[in-house]
Amino acid sequence: MRQSHLFGRTLRAAPSDAQLASHKLLLRGAFVRQVAAGIWTLEPLGFRVAKKLEQIIREEIDRIGGQEMSMPVINPATLWQESGRWDSLEPNAFRFRDHDGRDFMIAFTHEEIVTAHAREDIVSYRQLPIIVYHFQTKGRDEARPRGGLVRVREFVMKDSYSIDRDFAGLDAAYEKHRDAYARIFARAGVRALMVESDPGNMGGDVAHEFQVLVEGGEDRILICENGDYRANADKATRKIEPALSQNGVPKASRIATPGASTIDQLSASLKEPSDRFLKTVLVKLDGDIAAVVLPGDRELNEAKLKARLGAKEVRFATDADFSRAGSVAGFIGPVGLRNARLIVDAGVSRGASYIAGANVKDAHLRDVVLGRDFEGEVADVHDAREGDRCPRCGGKLTMHRGIEVGNIFKLGTFYSEKLNAMYLDEDGARKPLVMGSYGIGVGRLLATVVEEHHDDKGIIWPMAVAPFQVHLLTLPHTDERVRAAADQLYAEFEQAGVEVLYDDREDSAGVKFADADLIGLPIRVIVSRRTIEKGEAEVRLRDGSKELFAPLDRVERGVKTMIDERLAAATA
Repeated sequence: MRQSHLFGRTLRAAPSDAQLASHKLLLRGAFVRQVAAGIWTLEPLGFRVAKKLEQIIREEIDRIGGQEMSMPVINPATLWQESGRWDSLEPNAFRFRDHDGRDFMIAFTHEEIVTAHAREDIVSYRQLPIIVYHFQTKGRDEARPRGGLVRVREFVMKDSYSIDRDFAGLDAAYEKHRDAYARIFARAGVRALMVESDPGNMGGDVAHEFQVLVEGGEDRILICENGDYRANADKATRKIEPALSQNGVPKASRIATPGASTIDQLSASLKEPSDRFLKTVLVKLDGDIAAVVLPGDRELNEAKLKARLGAKEVRFATDADFSRAGSVAGFIGPVGLRNARLIVDAGVSRGASYIAGANVKDAHLRDVVLGRDFEGEVADVHDAREGDRCPRCGGKLTMHRGIEVGNIFKLGTFYSEKLNAMYLDEDGARKPLVMGSYGIGVGRLLATVVEEHHDDKGIIWPMAVAPFQVHLLTLPHTDERVRAAADQLYAEFEQAGVEVLYDDREDSAGVKFADADLIGLPIRVIVSRRTIEKGEAEVRLRDGSKELFAPLDRVERGVKTMIDERLAAATA
């Protein structure tokens, strides 16, 4: 490809709102262009990287028996209504009606469609197990798209689905995908960690994410110092050391706390540590009022709350809700609440003495005891944090930021039972199909490769996913001898099947080198007046690990060997 005709123009600076390195560099390097918030065009350079990533994914899913297909992005509402997700996904779904008034959705996952096909095409256990997959554009109405390709409203995802006769088969498919994902990310050049995650609205009760630790990543990941526990903060738990039960705790008594409506204010006023207080949060769970009681030093984790209680929606309560519960904002407590479901966090110790809101303005109760003064449903709904103890070994948990590049879910019979996708088993009984779902966002993976491979000058593409393998530069292109030698090398590279971007522009050396650093192709071949005098070309690796001069008649062969070695290392 001659760079003078390449569609896309490099930029000297990125927009001021770009924070992640990948956002800045992909924009500056002419890999992407923004159309609207969360909606991006992949320009030719970016498109070539995406297609290479897709091919790596395709090869590894084919390797575990996947069958590629194509399912539509436009889905009828009826299937999503059968699964019960039409309403639960409403805030994030792009929806529309056709000219006959029928409801449709722009899908951002395809469990419903693949289950509908399975109930038509799978009759007998003899057809199982099956893995199918596709690459498809998805639409998700993100409220706050950010990070360039990291959080978007339109994206391409590889989603695969395993279909088995029993849970043992699902376990095997899950392990196959876990191993395939490890190979995919290694070949793409990213260091992905598998961490426990919350299935959310996907269904099932087991899920894992593959996270690449990146400063500025949007996800919070807790990792044990001993390496035996990794979990997304929306799933993470901790080893809880309950406070000792106290005998002879006095009866709860009211104390005046004028103007002290927060834990920090109360702690300062009463000279007590924050964990001596109870924090009560009034919320609406699927429209019903609920009071969540937490230790004063902990925050409510909404994802955990939804997962533990099976709720689809969590909203904070209004003044009218406080009134109905018999309380007042800022001074709410668990004792004496009305018309509210009471949920007690697992971190609240039974039998210990706490200070809690009195449900009266400017007042709290001292010596409130769980099990004596109030009861409720116990659930772990608080945020784990840096320094907590590992739930497995008791080691210290550390907090990291990450970007999720893939996920795997054990769906079980969540969809097959709802959509009546059954098969005839060996014993003659009709049974629901047992399913798993596995996704990788191609654009997000592309961005994450850049997060892992860049310096202060630009991107450093791994050979396996680079848009071109070689960047051929002429200095200057106006010199007839330089141009003739470079044209000859360009022809030799193309004849040998080397992917080459030929910078044939009549720009200065400074511009060409800056663009080459920014675009970041793995190998750079420079033909200049100086090298021509010696019958050579200069060969540099973008990562700075090698720089040499080679005779012009040996450049193609030497570069091809370097490419083959690096590609072989990526698949080893």
